[in-house]
Amino acid sequence: MFGLLLVPLNVYWVMVAELRWYVLLTLNPLFVTPVFYLFALVGLNVILRKAAPRLVLSRAELVVIYIMLAISCTIATHDFLINLLSTMPWARWYASPANGWETALFPHLPRWLLVWDKALLDGFFKGDSTLYTPAVLKMWLAPLAFWSLFIFCIGWIMLCMNVILRKAWVDQTRLSFPIVHLPMALTEEFSPGSTLRSPALWIGFAVAASISIVNGLHEWIPSMPRIAVGVRWYTFAVPPWSAAGDLPITMYPYAVGLAFLVPLDVSFSCWFFYLFMKVQSVLGFMAGYGSTPDFPYAGEQVIGAWFAFGGFLLYTNRRYLRHVTHLAFHPSPAEDAGEPMSYRVAFWGLVIGAAVFLVFWWAAGMSFYWALVAMLTYLLVSVCITRVRAEAGGQHTVSGLEPKNLFQLFDSNIFSPSNLGAAAVSHWYWRLNRSHIMPNQMEAFVLAQKSGLRLRCLVFPILASMALSIVIGMWIGLHLFYREGALAKCQGFATWTGTEAYNWLGTSLTSGYRAEAGRWRAIGGAAALIALLSALRGRFVGFPLHPLGYCIGSSLTWHWFPFFIAWLVKLLILRYGGLRFYHRALPFFLGLVLGDYSFGALLTLIGITWKVPAYQFEFF
Repeated sequence: MFGLLLVPLNVYWVMVAELRWYVLLTLNPLFVTPVFYLFALVGLNVILRKAAPRLVLSRAELVVIYIMLAISCTIATHDFLINLLSTMPWARWYASPANGWETALFPHLPRWLLVWDKALLDGFFKGDSTLYTPAVLKMWLAPLAFWSLFIFCIGWIMLCMNVILRKAWVDQTRLSFPIVHLPMALTEEFSPGSTLRSPALWIGFAVAASISIVNGLHEWIPSMPRIAVGVRWYTFAVPPWSAAGDLPITMYPYAVGLAFLVPLDVSFSCWFFYLFMKVQSVLGFMAGYGSTPDFPYAGEQVIGAWFAFGGFLLYTNRRYLRHVTHLAFHPSPAEDAGEPMSYRVAFWGLVIGAAVFLVFWWAAGMSFYWALVAMLTYLLVSVCITRVRAEAGGQHTVSGLEPKNLFQLFDSNIFSPSNLGAAAVSHWYWRLNRSHIMPNQMEAFVLAQKSGLRLRCLVFPILASMALSIVIGMWIGLHLFYREGALAKCQGFATWTGTEAYNWLGTSLTSGYRAEAGRWRAIGGAAALIALLSALRGRFVGFPLHPLGYCIGSSLTWHWFPFFIAWLVKLLILRYGGLRFYHRALPFFLGLVLGDYSFGALLTLIGITWKVPAYQFEFF
């Protein structure tokens, strides 16, 4: 019950910070506000143990509260609901005689999923208005109801897939799940030997907190100094090195701390493949491809890598998946014991959820075949992202496999205009996938299992948090838009999402696209490289390159250097200090994350309360 009370507060905090001020709290896999709440509750427990022992929250209660808050951050967030609410009125508001959208685009868009009364959208874009008039509420109610059904369906599908995969990845393979380390440490018993009593943790906490405080004060008092941990761009002015583009260097304390938790081969692969993409551009320039558009086709390489990586995961787990399918038709109480739900419920729940997904996009205008491709691709991407989080824990920006990008690989005349319209409207939930719900649910199961909770106790809190976050998040988002104005004060208004979706649709319907052999070669080459890396890792123990590094490496713009620093430090510690010194150093890096998150969260609270800009410690 306490978790249900905190979820609306958390949703309000995140939506106001990210939508009104564009201070991002959910950009990274370990969300800021759930960690802050958990840390605050742990501190409150210390006080209550002396003042009111009966009110002390147990470890199980702390874990469930944290899980509910984390799940709420996957929905009411910059990369999800804010994208949706920013996209829904975009076509109607920006249509003009100059772009001809009313005749070129409108007939091919699913009208039941968007809003169309331009007069009622005036307050949305300009502000100083109110959501609470019958006409405005009526305009938004039906499309948001349909989207709410779709979002809840996604969450349910992810839950079923996590139940199916949990045992293979958690109990049998024993993946590392770096993201759960800090919540686990915070919920330990506050006794001698616990992480919270480690001096190393508080040293790391003090280092990160000091940086946040100094940089936070700089935001309000520009004459004060600033500690440079944000991005610094280094430019190569001389060819062929200039072909690599700008090189970003960051030193975020939280990013170094999280990357330190990652296995050495994975962290090495992440920063290696980021630079690998840069090197390809340089070599391509030297080989005469400098004028070839989009060379070395990084987006297409990512498409091939993710498809191959997902196929490899399914192949290596084929016997396990065949066994789970058998249990769906022939249940075994012994096999189901200890799982969040029975395999029969998970299997048929996945089938029904996938059918709803399929019918939704068929009704939105996609042909049955392309709706099926979109659904299967989304499920595959979800599994891949969850696996990446289970092993790397790092930021994952995955957008290459969405319908609008896949459609561009073919001649656009093979797609009906309604297919293209539905692909554009779907862009909001495909974009980047940084706050994806599936890995957060899997991490919830891992955290609960390590804390001694019955996994079946998590199903209701997860579903309730999802449902509550959808409703509260939509309400708060619209309330802010009409009060502050999307184009007036809402700095987090997702102009990029609407621009990307509808400009792409306009180009697709007018100029079109054609298949290019170079792009398909890049897809095939990337898939082959994933196959080669997987084979080498299976054949040679200790092979240093991991396939998932190739999948996410090119997207680690802000984090590749923290991954490099963490990898180098961890390598030196293990080589010269051994496991004993590693375990002694680990709390320091957890402290970096905790200090950065705690004071970053406090600064956003101050900014929201006094309506002033806050220090952006996660980005820029």
